[in-house]
Amino acid sequence: MKSIITPTSLFFDLGVQKHPSIISVVGAGGKTSTLFWLAQLFHACGRRVLITTTTHMFLPQIPWPVIFCHEPAKLPHQQLMQPIQVCFQAWKASLGKARGFQPAVIDALVERPECDVILVEADGARGFPLKAPDEHEPCIPECSCSVIAVMGGQTLGKKTGADNVHRWPQFAGITGLRADVPLQLRDLIRLVQHPQGAFKNAPPASRRIWFINRFSQCENNVDENELIQPLLQGDVDAVWLGDAQERPAITRRFVR
Repeated sequence: MKSIITPTSLFFDLGVQKHPSIISVVGAGGKTSTLFWLAQLFHACGRRVLITTTTHMFLPQIPWPVIFCHEPAKLPHQQLMQPIQVCFQAWKASLGKARGFQPAVIDALVERPECDVILVEADGARGFPLKAPDEHEPCIPECSCSVIAVMGGQTLGKKTGADNVHRWPQFAGITGLRADVPLQLRDLIRLVQHPQGAFKNAPPASRRIWFINRFSQCENNVDENELIQPLLQGDVDAVWLGDAQERPAITRRFVR
């Protein structure tokens, strides 16, 4: 079940054998870092990458080309041939972020063979390490071949509440957690398994990847037998442990 970690094995987890492939990243605690790490990983393996969002997103600090348009599926052929590029609909000066597209607009990109991989930040968390989705969240393109649910592992063993969990009332309702009780792995598992939790709105045919980011800060609070329960019960297709800002980003991986 635990396996060797290579780009090929991670691509298998994501189900990106077909081109184009849409990968949506949801949750909190490292979505953007995960997106940029994946972009570099795919690029290193010779695939063209388009990065975008269905919410709002900071511009990358890496000097990748950024374009603004209304319909990315109608961009000229040469524009979509960039090795890595970032695409948004508009700039929101009040937020200091770029605004993305409706999911259907991104779905239309699968008709363009120039796009090998489309990476989508499909959720917002306002910088918090954990979140539960609100009624209108997340906004996942229907053609997504995989959905990665990110959670900040640094919160395990610590008390949680509105100060460090986005949508705290929803999170508490799903997990049953009280603000004066330290967060346990079983609480995150409830979030993974609940229909209104981490994988809410994931397309039925998509592969589900549970990524505990900043894992080195919480590994003493993780029981491996408990960790793989969502895997054994078919709630997820893979569990990734690691840190999206380090290399290698994934240090442990479990698959069914």
